[in-house]
Amino acid sequence: MEHWITEFMTQYGYIGVFILVFLEYVIHPFPSEIILTFAGFMTSQSNLNIFIVCLITVIAAVLGALVLYSIGAFIGEERLYKFVDKRGKYIGIKTQDLDKTIKWLEKYGHWAIFIGRFIPIVRTLISLPAGITKMNLPAFILLTAIGTGMWNIFLIMLGKTLGSHWHEILLYVGMYSKVFIIVIAIAALYVIYLWYKRIKTTRAN
Repeated sequence: MEHWITEFMTQYGYIGVFILVFLEYVIHPFPSEIILTFAGFMTSQSNLNIFIVCLITVIAAVLGALVLYSIGAFIGEERLYKFVDKRGKYIGIKTQDLDKTIKWLEKYGHWAIFIGRFIPIVRTLISLPAGITKMNLPAFILLTAIGTGMWNIFLIMLGKTLGSHWHEILLYVGMYSKVFIIVIAIAALYVIYLWYKRIKTTRAN
C-alpha cells in the first residue's frame, strides 16, 4: 500500500494529495502518517509548494469530516451500528472503535473533536457521533480545522525535514498513539480529582 500511495501522489501532485487526505477522513483506507510525511518529502523534491500542500490537506480533511458528520446526522446511531456490524470490516472499522469514539465525545464534548484529530482511527470516526448528536456545525468545522491543521502541518514539516528518510516516522506512530492516549487519560483523571476536591471543600464550608 505504501508504494501505491507514493506513486499516486507523485503522479497527480496536489490533486493526489487532496484525494488521499479526503478519503482518509471519510473511510480511513490509508494512514495519514504515510500520506502527509511523503507529501512533506515531495515539497523538497518537486515543484510542490509546502504552504499550498498544508492548505490543501486541511481543506480535504475538513470536507471529509463533513461527509461523515452528514452521514451520522442522516442515519442516526442505531442504523450506524447495524452498518458497522455488517459491513465495517470492509472499510476497516470495528464496533469497538465506534464505541470508543462515542464515549470520547460523551466524555469530552466539543474538545473530543479537537483531541480526536491526533489519534488514529478516532480522527476519522469522531465525525460520526458529532453528526448523530447534531453538534454545532461552525464549532465542529473550526475545531476540525484547527486539530487537523496542527496534525497535518506537523507531519508535512517532519516529512520535509527527514527527506528521503521520511518513512522512518512510521516506526514511531504506534508508540506515539499509546503515549498520547495515556497522557490524555492522566490529564482527565487529574481534572476529575480537582473537581472532586473542589466539591468536597465546598460542602465542608
